[in-house]
Formats: sequence, C-alpha cells, structure tokens
Amino acid sequence: MQFSERAPLISYTSMDTSRSQKEIADGRIAADPVDAMLARHGVRGPWTALPSTGIANRIYATADVVLRVATNHPDAVSDARTESVAAPLARAAGILTPRLIAFDDSRTLVERPFSLWERIHGETLGVSRLGRFRRKAVWREIGRQIALLHTSVRFCADPNAYLDTPARELNLQPSLERWIKSARPSPTVAHDVERLIGQLRPYVSGCKVADCFVHNDVHEMNIMCSRNGVLLGLLDWGDAGWGDPTFDFAAIPLDFLPAALNGYVENVTRLGECPEARFVWDRLQNALDDAAENPGSPIPIDAYRRILERH
Repeated sequence: MQFSERAPLISYTSMDTSRSQKEIADGRIAADPVDAMLARHGVRGPWTALPSTGIANRIYATADVVLRVATNHPDAVSDARTESVAAPLARAAGILTPRLIAFDDSRTLVERPFSLWERIHGETLGVSRLGRFRRKAVWREIGRQIALLHTSVRFCADPNAYLDTPARELNLQPSLERWIKSARPSPTVAHDVERLIGQLRPYVSGCKVADCFVHNDVHEMNIMCSRNGVLLGLLDWGDAGWGDPTFDFAAIPLDFLPAALNGYVENVTRLGECPEARFVWDRLQNALDDAAENPGSPIPIDAYRRILERH
C-alpha cells in the first residue's frame, strides 16, 4: 500500500479546488465521493489527492487519514481485501505498519472497496535522499521487522479466504525463451543464464522450508522512513499470505540485501537450507520477465553469483 507512491515527502496540503477537467476525466477527483466516504467513518476536514505510481488504488488524504479506493485493475479488489486482513494482523504482532481505521466493501458509495488508514508523515525510501550508511541502517531494521513477522504470526483467521497464496514458479524455461526471443542476447550471455538456472534448480525444487506469514512485496517504494532514516512503516500488504520466508527478500536491492539479512538473522533462522539459491532464482525470474518486456534491461549474472559465493 504505497500511501505516498512516488511522493518523496508525505505532508498535508489543503485540497486544491481548481482541479483540471483532465483530472476529473481521468477519475482522480470526481470519480470518488471523497467527502461522503470519509464522513461515513467519522472523518471530516479538507483533503487532497496524493500522486500514485501504482495502478491498484486511487489515494486521497486528510492531515491524519489516508483513503485508498480500489481501481478497476484486475488485482485491485483482491489486494484491498488481502491487506484488510494482513495489515491489522501484522500490526498486532508489533510490525511497524499503519493502523487500519475502516475497510468498506459495501459498494453503496462506490462500486469498489475502499479503506481508511492512519497517515504516516515521512518519506518513501525509494525516493529519499538518504546516504548509503543510513539507507543500510533502514534495511537492517527492515530485516528485523521481517524476522518479527515470520516468528510472531502463527495463525490468521481468514474465513473469506482473502489472503494471497504466495508461490514460486519452478519452471523458468518459458521466461528464458521469451527473453531470448525478445532481447536477442549473445550466445555467451544466454548460455550463462541457462547454466545458472540449471545450477540453481536442484536447490530450489528440492528445498523444504516451513511456510511463514510473509509480506511478499518488500521493496523500497513500500517503506516509509523519516528524513534522517528512522523506519516508520512497512506498507502495502496486498500480496501477503503464507509462503516461503525468502519471498520477503526477493525485491530488496542487491546492494542492501546483506544489511537486511544481517538484521533478520540476529534473532531468527527461518530461511531453511541454501536460501541464497532461492533469493537468486526469484530475482532471476523477475529480471528475465523484465528484460523480455524491456529489451536492453540487464541480467546481472555476476551480481547473482556474488550472492551465491558470499553465502
């Protein structure tokens, strides 16, 4: 749940009443009866639309409350329902995440579910100006938060089956073939990638690790921190569920993966055998899919091998 989604500083501003017709046509303002949605749950006062890079929500905010309205994206409703279960569970376990004030799936004001959340005033890590030292400290603290999540949440009542079902793709051949067809890499590079897949496969397909409750989308745009690098919250629980604990390390930047792991292993070892193979496998799949859609995007084979050698 990216409350700020590319807004580097989340701060309160009063509503601009001179919204353009383009904004109205785009559905960013007039599509949602914001005043009525807020008032239904006891929230009043001026609000503003927040910028968003995501496609699952339209986002508005008062000084203290964030309103998220599911869009027509195919995943939007399921994500909203998932986080309505997952985020309160994580918060109850001590995870730094905003408080859910209300989840409304009545479809009486709008034809989509919407939710109200405590507003965090801070910076999105992905666009903050923190230096490397402080950024590493944030990722170490994220590692501690992930460890707390994996060890503290043992059960979740989910009568409507709203939680996601995180799973790993064990066959990367289709991704490999799409990448080769689209990006046309040199035979040497293609061979190196194919060889790496073959080397990783036994460690991934044969791995047995106990499932944990996972956030399943930990990346720098889902992390809020203060200007000086104090972690304020882990956001966007729309992909959460029970799965391999290494899923929570799949999108952490490679340069900061060691810091997150150091924070994680201070008090817990839930990652199973050869977790580095699963780290690389998941990243490799994402990189192949991205490079297939965006020819020229690199496949950082050397960086992946350094992860394997480091551990």
